[in-house]
Amino acid sequence: MATRPILPLVGPLLALAACTPDEITTVATPYPEMKLSQDQLEYGTLEWGETQERTVVLSNEGYVIENDVLRGMVMGVGSHEDGRVGIDIGPGMEGNFTVAWNDDDIECDPLYTAAGGAGDGGETSPDAKASDSGSGGGGGGGGNDSDGGGSSGGGDSDGGPTDTGDGEGEDYLLLLPPSCSIPLTIKFSPADVGEVWGSLLIDSVQAATPVDENGEPTDDLPEYLRDPVNWSQQVWLHGEAEHGQGAVVISPRSWDFGYVYPGGEEADPARIAISNVGTGDITVGSALLAEDCDTAFAISSEAIANRVLAAGESTLVEITYTPDSTDAAYCEMEITSNDPANSAVSVTMKGNSGADPDNTPPTAAVRWPEPGYEYNSPQPLDLEINVFDKNQPADSLTCRVKSMLQEANIADCTPVDASGHVVVSIPRDTFNTGVDTLTVVVTDAEGISAEASVSVLVNTAYPDSDDDGDGFGIESEPPDCDDHNRDSYPDAAEVFDGDDNDCDGVTDEGTEGYDDDGDAVTESEGDCNDYNAQVYPGAPERADSVDNDCDGRSDETTSLYDDDGDGFAEVNNDCNDAEADVSPAAEEVCDGIDNDCDGLEDSADGCVSTDSEPIVVGTPRPSQNACMEGESISLTAKVFDADGQTPTYQWGDDNNTGGFDNPTAQTVNWTCPQLEEGISGRNYTLYVLATDPDGHQVWGYTLVTVYPDDRGLYDDYEVTTVTEGSGCGCGGSSDDSAAAASAVGLLGVAAMLRRRRG
Repeated sequence: MATRPILPLVGPLLALAACTPDEITTVATPYPEMKLSQDQLEYGTLEWGETQERTVVLSNEGYVIENDVLRGMVMGVGSHEDGRVGIDIGPGMEGNFTVAWNDDDIECDPLYTAAGGAGDGGETSPDAKASDSGSGGGGGGGGNDSDGGGSSGGGDSDGGPTDTGDGEGEDYLLLLPPSCSIPLTIKFSPADVGEVWGSLLIDSVQAATPVDENGEPTDDLPEYLRDPVNWSQQVWLHGEAEHGQGAVVISPRSWDFGYVYPGGEEADPARIAISNVGTGDITVGSALLAEDCDTAFAISSEAIANRVLAAGESTLVEITYTPDSTDAAYCEMEITSNDPANSAVSVTMKGNSGADPDNTPPTAAVRWPEPGYEYNSPQPLDLEINVFDKNQPADSLTCRVKSMLQEANIADCTPVDASGHVVVSIPRDTFNTGVDTLTVVVTDAEGISAEASVSVLVNTAYPDSDDDGDGFGIESEPPDCDDHNRDSYPDAAEVFDGDDNDCDGVTDEGTEGYDDDGDAVTESEGDCNDYNAQVYPGAPERADSVDNDCDGRSDETTSLYDDDGDGFAEVNNDCNDAEADVSPAAEEVCDGIDNDCDGLEDSADGCVSTDSEPIVVGTPRPSQNACMEGESISLTAKVFDADGQTPTYQWGDDNNTGGFDNPTAQTVNWTCPQLEEGISGRNYTLYVLATDPDGHQVWGYTLVTVYPDDRGLYDDYEVTTVTEGSGCGCGGSSDDSAAAASAVGLLGVAAMLRRRRG
């Protein structure tokens, strides 16, 4: 932007008056300063046919208030040359955004209204001999001086900017006085499906240079002016549009409550998510339990009948499980909706069913007496027992004492409290004479048992062949199979020690070293559930919510598992669970595949080209449109590529100044170059070249004017006025009069238009 030329002092050179000198006053008035309330508007996601409005406030903040007087200049907004208030967007996105405003919505500072309202401008001195801000309410915004200062386009013979006017008067779309603002309404009405970017570009402009009655340029200021530093600004606009139908996804499709002991700690509820991953609304009809559901299951969440889910919205159905027995329970819930592809979806639930992979078997221990105890008293036999279970309270376990000789249970050893410690008194007449093995059998709610044992000699002596003191010898009936191990004797509790403790010919049965389920793999060898023959390392995975192959995952490679990691399994309507770009929530692209699993392909479903070209949104945005030599300004390019690729950037300018700090970044700093001596200013075209990975290229351009550092780009417009003295005729020598006149004349010559740094 140009500085102001030296103005001729308006009014006569004064001769020396008698004794009251003329009063000389200099008044500074800011040029227009264009401000926007926002630099980007987000519209979110709209359904096809919807319209969303956003507002940007445009203001002229170029004014000062001194002594309750507001001074400033009227700013022109609109259509001089390339000036515009409108929408400028990339190819293929036309018609998505519109802008509108109403002149009646202009609001101003009360002091401006008090000074006369629109068109009257700032306050003037009643004795002034030269206009200050003029009838248009403001001083020059650049472009009136003969050396070509302050234009937005073109170049004069020395490379500086040209005047903004051609003397014929330019159009404007809007005049905005100082301190005034107006809301601009920008509507987003999707004309395209998918992501949409646009740019609202706003230019401030000024009128042609004023002329006198002979058509000659005068020193008067134009009727309206532009912001000389930031005359072109933009607001980036962003929204998304969906056009299609809703798609319901239910997750999870099965739920196992595991084992829940009646009256114990309540099971965590099942939370079944109903999600709309489509592009339109979905109405959920109902979520109902089947009539043959076990009464332990109940829906505890609020009713969702006829619930409308917008695109991307979800809701939950909560089911509780409160069993009154340890029997297996099953239930199926059906969820209906108006999704044509999945109008009825079932969810299967179960509890206390099958083998719980998280179940830990109980433990039992006989604390007294030790094996080989001689019981010859008429008093009851006291057994001290400890039982424990990680998954349920000890007093909820079933505990029995079994006699080998009687082949029956002879006592109940269930603990009376959660400690698991119990002393069982068994009457003397319960026992038969002989060597007996008493086995404590403790069983959890899942039916898994653990044993502990003790051998007792009831009114009998140790056999001669008993070498280890357990009451059985190699010649006993039944015989001791290992008479050197006190923990091995007939019907003893089996432990994982590599020995046949119970002398039945089988080693370690019922322990982690034994293959209890017959799948040829023991727990010690990695079987993660030795009560299920379909579970072992390397087993084929089944759609049963069980980790069949013991790899820490359940149902992988089955219809219940999300094999490609896109958040959807086949049971959730993923039509290709081997491809992460294909799911009910995927974007339809033009590749011959039904990417979003709605039964439609490509153009029939509003696809996005996978080889789309990038678009520069609006123009590269500079931090300001004018600068002085040596200053640094920033520029940012907004590039959109519909296929989601990230472009690379290369910045430059038409004079190859090389002033970019990082010419391959999206946002760069540019140092305004030094100008040749004698040049009043130069326009530089700055550009960015964006290239996507497919090799598509797009250019973006913007204009920046550079001024010499002595041009006062940021100074205010200054006007010097002379108020005549009293003319009282005190007299004086002619030499004194001439000297005074010369001094005043020098003041007039020295008056300059300047801009104040903001």
